[in-house]
Amino acid sequence: MPRYSVLSPNGRVKLHLTLQDGALSFSAEKDGVALVDRSPLGIVLRQGDLSAGLALVSSHSAEIDETYSLPAFKKSACRNHANTCTLFLEKHEETLQVEGRAYDDGVAVRLIADGEGAAQILEEKTGFALPAGVGDVYGMKYLFSYEDMYHPIPKCDLWQNRLAFPVLADCGAGVWALYAEAAVFGDYGGSNLLSSREEPQLLRVRRAPDQLGPTPAHFPVTTPWRVVLCGDLNDIVASNTLENLNPPSIVADTSFVQPGVAAWSWMAENDSTRDPKRCREYVDYAAEMGFPYYLADGGWPGNVDIPELVKYAAERNVKIWLWEHSKDVRSPESAEEKFRLWASYGVVGVKIDFFESDRAERVKQYGYLARLAAKYRLMVNFHGCMKPAGEIRTWPHVMTREGVLGGEYLQNFSTFLPMGPDAAHNCTLPFTRNAMGPMDYTPVCYRAYLTGTTDAHQTALTVIFTSYILHIGEKAETVLAHPARPFLSKVPTSWDETRLLEGYPASFVTMARRKGENWFVGAICARRPRSVRLETDFLDPDAVYSAALFADDLTDERPFDVSEGALPPADEALCAKLDAMPSRPALHGHDLHAMRVERFQVKKGDVLEIPLAVNGGFALMLEKQA
Repeated sequence: MPRYSVLSPNGRVKLHLTLQDGALSFSAEKDGVALVDRSPLGIVLRQGDLSAGLALVSSHSAEIDETYSLPAFKKSACRNHANTCTLFLEKHEETLQVEGRAYDDGVAVRLIADGEGAAQILEEKTGFALPAGVGDVYGMKYLFSYEDMYHPIPKCDLWQNRLAFPVLADCGAGVWALYAEAAVFGDYGGSNLLSSREEPQLLRVRRAPDQLGPTPAHFPVTTPWRVVLCGDLNDIVASNTLENLNPPSIVADTSFVQPGVAAWSWMAENDSTRDPKRCREYVDYAAEMGFPYYLADGGWPGNVDIPELVKYAAERNVKIWLWEHSKDVRSPESAEEKFRLWASYGVVGVKIDFFESDRAERVKQYGYLARLAAKYRLMVNFHGCMKPAGEIRTWPHVMTREGVLGGEYLQNFSTFLPMGPDAAHNCTLPFTRNAMGPMDYTPVCYRAYLTGTTDAHQTALTVIFTSYILHIGEKAETVLAHPARPFLSKVPTSWDETRLLEGYPASFVTMARRKGENWFVGAICARRPRSVRLETDFLDPDAVYSAALFADDLTDERPFDVSEGALPPADEALCAKLDAMPSRPALHGHDLHAMRVERFQVKKGDVLEIPLAVNGGFALMLEKQA
């Protein structure tokens, strides 16, 4: 039974490729903790079954070590450092390559079926066998829109539903695994995961449900990378392995790729984009806040003169993005005609909506839209779409994607998920969907809709979530009058460094991000109040920082929303006052909109104790003093 093992550069992660009785499998571990048990590898084409009857011809090992940067990302420098193993196999006249890579924070495998001419993909035989002793598993039922929640799923029940990538699992001993795919392009299409009643923990790769027949392709047929990110949750949040597995950038000059915040009127006022006057008012709001963009979302073709709006915005140092339905750019010819026209107006970005499919034909559309947008120097937001899989390395101007149950669902327009995203969902996304790539969640909803979270929680989402074009979901007048306005006017959308300080899915997240010499910290919690002990060890030891804290205001006389660890000794006067009341106040009577703003100085080594309300949070800005 030939077995080929690949060690990560630091020696802590191992990938094993095994050929037994003509069938391939893989397994992986980190520090002796199983990440994936022995899992099948194979592909079946119309031209031949390459999942059985294989014989080894040769093998090759190598090392990859390179660095690159992206104009908009969660860190300023990316390192692609892995040890690799390639197996060359044959079956009769057919040949197959198996590529494996071991990174310090994960492993990846893919298959390449060699040949010439047209091919048809019948099915992939690859799967992920979750370790026998795996703990909590977080997954999302596959939907074409990817708009659902990542709930914990009992292991015995994993077979009940087709699951979307990614799936997060607690492997024990502080090691987590995120099962994902990378480099998903239109010559293959997106995949999902499905197990069986007999083997619920063997998640088998399946093609898109609306790919009704074999997937047409051309030789050589290359599968997307099948990936297991691993480590603690910070390793998963900070990883750039999915990007490493994608081809280099197609954009030679990325100077037009400019991350930033966009004023956005559609969520709070659906009809606003049909009103030229209201569009201009949102441009004014963007200028007043220092936001570089305004998105003219769905509805603009009816009444809004886009060249005039672009001119009006330019006079105020604001640039315009436009929305378009994907059905109206379903061919390269129609897309090029529109992109050329909009670029001639001075539009800088396009939001293309309602793809809602992972089949190869639709994924191909992402490719030609990305290429044409690069040609006309337009940034892109794919909406109503599949999740990303590290393609931002190839398409650095694709600034964000939806593929998430985000703020739009607060509008209660769905009978499927009428309540919209909640705090537990927000506390899970950094370790699941957002680990796959930028996410157009459209955070910050204070009063337009009920969120069940505090205003401080909503403000913190601008730090915790990554979207290199960040759409603020609240109404202009509300933001302009809000205590958190100073924070929103300064928060970056692209970062030089990202650190998860603490976190657990569905429960809490505290994250610090650096831009230049300044740090921004966001914290949120779900279902229970808690107190954050923030140690500032990440700061420059030779500097003093000006701090601005935007936190839950818990200074009223109802302390029940504060964690027990944050409560002061019993207040006898308050107890007497409560005893004198005819009835006790509601246990959770806190005003979700109440926010306290504090300004002070901080240096490395200081420890801040910050209490959070139920479903609360805080946003902290640390600006280095000269």
